[in-house]
Amino acid sequence: MLFRILLPNGRVSLYSGRWDKEDSPLGWRALVPSGSGGTTGIVVGVSEGETEREVIEFPDEAPLLNQWGLSLVEELSLDYLMHKGVLLFKLLPSAFLWKEEELLTIADIKPVGLDRKSLEIIEYVRKRRGVKPENLKKKYNPDLIKLLLKKGFLAIKRSWRAPDVEEKFYRLNLPLKEALKKVRSKEKKRLLVFLAGKELVSEEELIEWGFKRRLLNELLREGLISLEREHLSRQRDKGKPSVELVKRVFGGRVLIWSTFEKALQEIAFIAEQNLNRGHSTLILFPDYGELERSISVLNYSFGDKLIEIHSRLQARRVYENWFRAYREPVVVAGTYISMLCPAHSLSTVVLFDESSAGVKLRHVGNLDIRRASLILTKKLGASLVFTTPAPSLSSYYMVKKGRMNLEGEPPSPETTVIKRDPTEVLTEELYKQLKIYKDKDILFLVPKHGYSYVYCPRCETLSECPECGTFLTYSLKREELYCTRCRYQREELTCPECEGELEEVGFGLEKAVEVIEDNLGLEDNFHFSTHPHWESKHELVVILSADSLLSVPSYRAKEELLLYLLKAKNVAGEKLFVQTLFPDEEVFKALNEGATETIYSKELEERERDMLPPFWRLLLIKTTNRELENYVFKVVSPNVKSTYNVRENSYELLVRFRERKTLWKVKQLLKRFSRDIIEVKVDPF
Repeated sequence: MLFRILLPNGRVSLYSGRWDKEDSPLGWRALVPSGSGGTTGIVVGVSEGETEREVIEFPDEAPLLNQWGLSLVEELSLDYLMHKGVLLFKLLPSAFLWKEEELLTIADIKPVGLDRKSLEIIEYVRKRRGVKPENLKKKYNPDLIKLLLKKGFLAIKRSWRAPDVEEKFYRLNLPLKEALKKVRSKEKKRLLVFLAGKELVSEEELIEWGFKRRLLNELLREGLISLEREHLSRQRDKGKPSVELVKRVFGGRVLIWSTFEKALQEIAFIAEQNLNRGHSTLILFPDYGELERSISVLNYSFGDKLIEIHSRLQARRVYENWFRAYREPVVVAGTYISMLCPAHSLSTVVLFDESSAGVKLRHVGNLDIRRASLILTKKLGASLVFTTPAPSLSSYYMVKKGRMNLEGEPPSPETTVIKRDPTEVLTEELYKQLKIYKDKDILFLVPKHGYSYVYCPRCETLSECPECGTFLTYSLKREELYCTRCRYQREELTCPECEGELEEVGFGLEKAVEVIEDNLGLEDNFHFSTHPHWESKHELVVILSADSLLSVPSYRAKEELLLYLLKAKNVAGEKLFVQTLFPDEEVFKALNEGATETIYSKELEERERDMLPPFWRLLLIKTTNRELENYVFKVVSPNVKSTYNVRENSYELLVRFRERKTLWKVKQLLKRFSRDIIEVKVDPF
């Protein structure tokens, strides 16, 4: 049989191989040869014909992806102009991307008569059970390594870099009384007693109980216990998982606007309903801190029915959990890499904290998890639930259009907006209030790292990063200028443009801490942060200044400020204080009056008028060809605006579009003008 296999480089190649399973090969993982050794691919189809390339192995005993996952990748690859293979392997856990690599290992020859350095090299390789040649040559003399290879003390072998995907189980080979007579060690006797009366015990469980692998190996050699291996992806039952569309359980699409605790309670209730019906729930967390905080609560509710899938989990555990979700109804809690998990009878997808900055995957072509979740649930016929401390404008728009139901009760602490002068960090009015509530648990917020911005009188502008154009931040502690976007650093405290002296402007978190310490002292109940974290709760929340969010040159500036204020309000148990230079700005007035929904409505009106998201999508094309704008205007979209980027010496074309067919036209544009186009970004901001 010929298999069409999607590779990590984005290409689809043909490989021959045997297929003796009853199921379709679509979605199965395959290890295949490549130019540099071997790599991992996914079967996306079958074909006819001949090829000399053969599949090395299908390493799993269940498909890695179901039809919905493959279809989702297909649609998203067009939506974000990415190669399917590149997108797929960016969304999958790295535990599934196996590569064959060349390693230096110890040969069978005994290292007799070698000098001390050669013995050190051999011991180094032995302890690591193989080392990449390039890594060993960085640490030791390449000529000496070459000599050890020539003399046969070192050998080269090819090995697949992959997690251990087999579970080891142990059992007694003899009746307990007979086995105990054959050992003297108390440790061995304790292990034999532990195994007695049990059908099989996993190695992981034995290690957790304090038994050493050395004991297991010794008892195996003595024939007192036996070892069985089971592949982690194997189905232990004969029934096949359901792949049919499931009925909605929770009323289609819901946006839950509430506190962290209440949102978690709602999700736990939904997941419990699903489990009772034999269905799974997928909970996606854009923020790892919120995932970590939620796990303990969900674990209490669901025990071993809760499985985690995220990059901080061991590769072996990710592998095991992935295929367990395929076999049985579970609650999957994970980051974006769990999105393609083929969960058994998936009936609800939850995006926890849909307004988190993490919903936009910058390293995956700006892919928006909200959009991906919406497409996935459409394909599955499943329910979609967003939870949020403050609704994003796009989600609020879905509510206004009747595409999503709004539920929950956002908290409403007493809110006070205080006018401050440009030179003030702590106003007299706020200082008096804080003296009264000094013993309360207080969170101080400033949406800026460092000590302050810096101003160059000679250039008459705020000092900018020479790499990306972002305003530079001054850090008093580190005594340097740095960029919060591209990590540019400058030790000289002078203007990067003209070398002139700089002046402090505004203030960041470092200066805020300094001023609070001078006026109120630093108490254990005082907390400082650049952003409010939904999973935390404080009696008082104090925003010392959030005006800098309005100065960001972005159409999303007002939305970002509103979300910041509402998130701070969400974590304030009793009171919220907000200092600002602009108390008459409509966002602050609406916050003070409890009328923030009017800001959402006004912002939507402005966005629709200006042809901006969520009504339109944006596409940014960077090019060296000045004439490309005319072609884009005529062929791709008439809604295009061109600007010249002096720093990058390129032209930037911002295209507004609504229809997906525009993206097909852009794909043709990329083929025709590949030499002229530097970069294309979908949803760039």
